[in-house]
Amino acid sequence: MLLGVVNFWRMKQREPFEQEEVSLAEELASHAAVCIDNARRYTREHTMAVTLQHSLLPRALPSQSALDVAFRYLPAESGVGGDWFDVIPLPGARVALVVGDVVGHGLHAAATMGRLRTAVHNFSTLDLPPDEILSHLDDLIARIDQDEGPGGPNGDGSGGGGGSEGITGATCLYAIYDPVTRRCTMARAGHPPPALVRPDGPVEFLDLPAGPPLGLGGLPFETVEAELAEGSHLVLYTDGLIEDRRREIDTGLEMLRGALAHPGRTPSRSAPTCWTRCCPATRAMTSP
Repeated sequence: MLLGVVNFWRMKQREPFEQEEVSLAEELASHAAVCIDNARRYTREHTMAVTLQHSLLPRALPSQSALDVAFRYLPAESGVGGDWFDVIPLPGARVALVVGDVVGHGLHAAATMGRLRTAVHNFSTLDLPPDEILSHLDDLIARIDQDEGPGGPNGDGSGGGGGSEGITGATCLYAIYDPVTRRCTMARAGHPPPALVRPDGPVEFLDLPAGPPLGLGGLPFETVEAELAEGSHLVLYTDGLIEDRRREIDTGLEMLRGALAHPGRTPSRSAPTCWTRCCPATRAMTSP
């Protein structure tokens, strides 16, 4: 297959190129061909991962009367990750709120995200408390590692994700809100803490035990209960909103706190404000 043609000229000397010069030109052309092929492979995989990711995320929020929900989802340009969220109606007018992040990027992360999202839906039908939901997800991640590792069914050490992804890991926050009691039970597995915006304005990051990331196996999770006053906003997010190579995570949390310090805003207005305040570089990419 022909990827391209490269030509070399010299203006002043008319003598033929020497063999060393020809060898150098061939080496340069060979390296360029590899770079072009890698770029095309990356573009193709990125497109496939974005398509898979979008197909696995909720296209619309389910009908429920427990609370008002708004969301913004913006995949990274550098690589499609395994971030996901969900809103799941439960018996008794309750609702489950889920947000998670699979370690890594590309097809493997997107596919694992899909498996976890499906598992959360299945486990939620059992009406389990948040800590038990996370324990089941932890077991699932361990099984994924076992199946895709060197000793798994593939047998060649390549795993199910294409070869070099290594051990799978993920973070997750699972919350159940009861509109009758206005109480919210939550547990997290290595995920950033939720932010609570009080009706009178103060913003606090709930003191929720971090718990281990999913995939470590055998470590317990802890459920915490909080009362949400009428008009409160509970904000769940992934680390991409607060983490940046150019700033400390505490700085990102304070930027988020400042973006949320407007209790009169509706959720649909608060979501894009968080993007523009915490991730200004993505402002032009954020949907209205």
